[in-house]
Amino acid sequence: MNQQKKSASTSRKKTGEALAFIETRGKTGIIGALDIMPKTSEVSFFDRVNIGSGMVTVVYTGEVAASRAAHDAAASLAGKLGEFVAGNVIPRPHERIYSLIQQRPGEVSSEGLSGRSLALGIVETYGFPGMIEAADRGIKAADVIIPGWVTVGSGLASVFFRGDVAAVHSAVEAAAVGAERVSRVEGLHVIPQPHRGTEEAVPVGHGGEAPPDRKVSHDDALGILETRGITPLVEGIDSGLKAAGTVVQGWEKIGRGMASTLFRGPVSDVKASMEAASASASKIGKITGSYIIARPHPELDKGR
Repeated sequence: MNQQKKSASTSRKKTGEALAFIETRGKTGIIGALDIMPKTSEVSFFDRVNIGSGMVTVVYTGEVAASRAAHDAAASLAGKLGEFVAGNVIPRPHERIYSLIQQRPGEVSSEGLSGRSLALGIVETYGFPGMIEAADRGIKAADVIIPGWVTVGSGLASVFFRGDVAAVHSAVEAAAVGAERVSRVEGLHVIPQPHRGTEEAVPVGHGGEAPPDRKVSHDDALGILETRGITPLVEGIDSGLKAAGTVVQGWEKIGRGMASTLFRGPVSDVKASMEAASASASKIGKITGSYIIARPHPELDKGR
């Protein structure tokens, strides 16, 4: 079954001229969309994506006019059956978009990243169709790579761009304009030279050799940074790592649009990292939690 789907998807990349998206909150509207789209015009099912918070997107592919007709019929029906969130039609999508849609959130494609020092761009939107529109606009606007995307709940989805600084700025600007046409932009940011620890902690892809693995002791202080959306969190992680000799222990999706990370190291370093991280993150988004534990109990790691 999976092989059949993969083969069909590969074929559609060559023949389909457009992708049509319908996003609803709840299953009733999406079932209606799944049924009416191929009944309206000659389109073929491509994928279904669930980003949480009851938000589901179906994607069909076909000729541009057929895709628009199917989209319009489904959008009208979905609004009658339940909550219609967003819809979109992308004529002649960039070839990377097909694999990006089928790439699971948090997965990383490192193709083209190896051995290069690349800027990082983030565009965070409300809903999946807006994020894919951002991805398509961005990669068409500049010579950039898209390693992947993530979601943190509450309908927030983020796409990452990597490339030269000027190219990433151009991609993010174009992506934001495109996304606003479909939904709303929750956050956007460019980091010219991301810290290697940031690349290791967040699924943004990286090139070259991994940094030395530093062991974390139970005696190390612990700093917690929690934000709404991943855009301010990535900036906080990067600024915190650049400010002091700390280690970031990955990141975690909390749900309801919140994400968090942990800084570990000597007390003075954790304090310096948290100050820098909080200051930077608060400039581009909302901090929902910030706390430093100077001497964490050994049992803490078992329950966190």
